[in-house]
Amino acid sequence: MDESTAHVRGAPRRACDNCRRRKIRCNRNQPCAKCEEIQLVCQYNDTARRKGPKGRTAPVLTELLATGTSDGSGMHNYDSQHANDVVLDSLQSSLAPLDDSPYSADYDTSLLVYDISTASIAPVPRRISSPQLRAYVQAFLQQLYPIMPVVDGNALLLDCAGPEALHPRRYALLVALSAAAHFQLNFHMPEKDVDPDTLRSGYHLIREAEQALHQFDPFDDLHADTILIRFFLFAAYGNLREPDRAWYYLNQSLSFAHILKLNMESTYEDLDQNEAEILRRIYWLLFVTERAYALQTGRPIMLRATIKKPVVFQSESPTTMYGFTSLISLFEKITPDFYEWNICDIGGMCDLSSLSDIYKSVAFATPLLAEVPETNRVDIILTQQWLQTRLWRFYMDRQYLHGGQSNTGLPKQTPTIAGRIVMACLSSVAQKSADSHGIGIEQKLYDIGESIFQFTQQLCLKTAESLESSKFDARDVLSGILTSLSRIRGSQSYLFPALLQQCQGLLSLGNVPPPLSETSVAETDEQEFIERDSTSSAVW
Repeated sequence: MDESTAHVRGAPRRACDNCRRRKIRCNRNQPCAKCEEIQLVCQYNDTARRKGPKGRTAPVLTELLATGTSDGSGMHNYDSQHANDVVLDSLQSSLAPLDDSPYSADYDTSLLVYDISTASIAPVPRRISSPQLRAYVQAFLQQLYPIMPVVDGNALLLDCAGPEALHPRRYALLVALSAAAHFQLNFHMPEKDVDPDTLRSGYHLIREAEQALHQFDPFDDLHADTILIRFFLFAAYGNLREPDRAWYYLNQSLSFAHILKLNMESTYEDLDQNEAEILRRIYWLLFVTERAYALQTGRPIMLRATIKKPVVFQSESPTTMYGFTSLISLFEKITPDFYEWNICDIGGMCDLSSLSDIYKSVAFATPLLAEVPETNRVDIILTQQWLQTRLWRFYMDRQYLHGGQSNTGLPKQTPTIAGRIVMACLSSVAQKSADSHGIGIEQKLYDIGESIFQFTQQLCLKTAESLESSKFDARDVLSGILTSLSRIRGSQSYLFPALLQQCQGLLSLGNVPPPLSETSVAETDEQEFIERDSTSSAVW
């Protein structure tokens, strides 16, 4: 019986239960095409109800997964693959599923304030293909979820099956997440032997996400996806070394967090526990990101530690959440006042005497590192040592204005000690566990290396024997940092030449050519962005 006949003789006159709830087109077969595509049980049992006022609903896609698949096996499991290989291979074929991942637990993560239709009323331009979106989501869940545990992996993978039917907001989330994964993991997408409808560079992912943002008004239906879209665009632009664009999107995500009142504990009291936990994670991810970025770029902070932290032992992955909350605790130990001092000129007002307490609270934090995954372990150790180095550098830049008499109790060899600990950590983990942290790990390694060099310039006050011993130790650590920067994320870091030239005398190197200026590099990247976008406009 063909499809047209099926609709005349005995076929249901309405959409199946799953398609109706997902608000997508149903061909009304038994089973329908959409349910067959993602292996859901296709049924026509629900009775029609009169429409009433729009209110809150449970997450449709996650609940459908929990209901079961066509073979009665329940929730999907997905086979693990190396994330880089997954992205490249899946551009030409379907991806194999992952198995036993922390994000695959059955819990409600709608992140909705109000329900919104996932189907677009008007025709939409052709969107990025399902295979590529699925590839990037897989890569994100494999490598970036431990440090950004703020999405429902199962719902995202289901959304990837039909991007054309998604509401612009949900589609923008998928594409922004894909852009963040592309640049954070430094993927080099193939340019040959790939269907042009499937291939999209990271630059085009950014442009597509930004275009989708203009297709809906976020204030019409306030939603946590609005925060995440802008956060992932921040991550993409941050990895592109465009700090102003990155700061713009980060500030938008912070503003929407306040609009949704995620900074108030009372917001979470009437929510489903699982939904509340995801929203807490979003808030705290913004908290640590804003503070790290503010220290790096000398900007103010907005968020405060005003809500409870996410749960650990009741979560779907206690080890991952323990690592996440341990990182939060590190940033909590630096008072908001320090961020205010950090944006002032060196001669500005600050309380150097309080630095000792701040430094000790960071240095003496002792999370159980053996209990967390490698990716989280790298994040905690590197961040802890980097924060100590930032405090040391802050003090050293200002002590001379006080006649060198102020004594904060900060160890004089802080940078070298920090560098040695970081190098020991990086040598004990897989390279991908370090690479997952994107441009942030490059910048923190550079900051520590630069502080080590500054430390060696102050050794003239020591005895000759102490001077030689300290310089030897500093040279050894600096060599390790330069080696890491020479091969981080599969290529040489943009910061490697600058640190190498700065330290050439200390390392007894010959003349090292000066690095390209940041301006010229940024202009080259921007021109490449424009050229790639213009040459591919016909594809869109």
